[in-house]
Amino acid sequence: MEWRPRCTRARILACGVLCLALASCSLVSLKSPERPLSARDLNARLLTRELAAQFVTAVSRCADDIAASEHDPAALDNTLRWEIAAVGESRRAATRLVPMMSLLDTWALAGQMQAFTAEGAAGGALFGAHQQAVRDISDNYAAASEALARRLLAPHDFSTYETFVQSYVREHPLADLTFARPSIVVAWSREQKSETPLADSLGTIPEALADAADRLEIYGDTVPSQVMHKTQLALRESGYTGGDVQAAIRQLNERLERLTAVAESTPGLVRGAEDEVRQSLRQVLEQLAASSRSAEDALHAERVGVFADLKSERAAVMAELDVERQALAEDAARVSSRVVKDTGAQLRELAAEVLLLLIVLAVVVLALPFAAGYLVGRARARAPGP
Repeated sequence: MEWRPRCTRARILACGVLCLALASCSLVSLKSPERPLSARDLNARLLTRELAAQFVTAVSRCADDIAASEHDPAALDNTLRWEIAAVGESRRAATRLVPMMSLLDTWALAGQMQAFTAEGAAGGALFGAHQQAVRDISDNYAAASEALARRLLAPHDFSTYETFVQSYVREHPLADLTFARPSIVVAWSREQKSETPLADSLGTIPEALADAADRLEIYGDTVPSQVMHKTQLALRESGYTGGDVQAAIRQLNERLERLTAVAESTPGLVRGAEDEVRQSLRQVLEQLAASSRSAEDALHAERVGVFADLKSERAAVMAELDVERQALAEDAARVSSRVVKDTGAQLRELAAEVLLLLIVLAVVVLALPFAAGYLVGRARARAPGP
């Protein structure tokens, strides 16, 4: 029985022919949904985060200088608020999912901070004698952001981004040191609609994993100091300063020494000293509990902010994906309709040509005997008789 090998070979041959046919068809293409980031997007992600890191360092150094030399409580409180808001917002802007949105958000934030700390603005007189130092940091941040955008973007794209940033800064000025800002991703998507797809800028899976690792490193470097500053601000707002805490600790040490001395000399007086120590411990523990609560609140606020940013960016990306999917479906329908129409037209032309050839062939076949008979009869008529 030889029919099984022949059947198997026939199936293999048929599969090979089918694969060749699919490979040769221009309408069928198989590709991965991942799209690597372009060189411009990679540079935008790296350089924007580097700019944010330099800005955070400058803000921290300036805040430390103000804390070391300033004695006005209002200026010190404003410095803490400025450091917390500036570091948090610059970090949030630099860690957007889409690299160009990070650049755009950083540029807009720098412009808002520059306008906020300008003379006569809402933040133009909040830092006392150190106002010019804060203003210089904001000006340098804005200039560096614009220079980075000019370096990475083509002239036409730079003009589009610049117009958007100027409009955003003008329409959404910073009102106070909380730096409350509407989502720039939503504003950009609403203005550009489907002209600038965000889904094409997410990168491949390895690039996404590297981005996640970089985000974790950035948050790990900045969140502890942010929590410490928020705790310090909460204590100051509650009426406690670093000197008060140190004084309470010194008082506790003195009372412990006193308790030791009394216990050694007169054990009967130990009970009164114990009450004083218990009261001191209660005060210190209450202060520590307030600090821990403020730290927990700060961590919760940071976590809520991160998830809110991710949610808004995911919503914008999904909206872009829906637009891209709809456009792709429309393109596919239009291409298939055009293919069907072109195929029908070609078939009609082919049928007309075949019909014409058949008519010509029929005419030739039918007319040839008549022409031959006519010529033979005419030749006989001209021939002389016998």
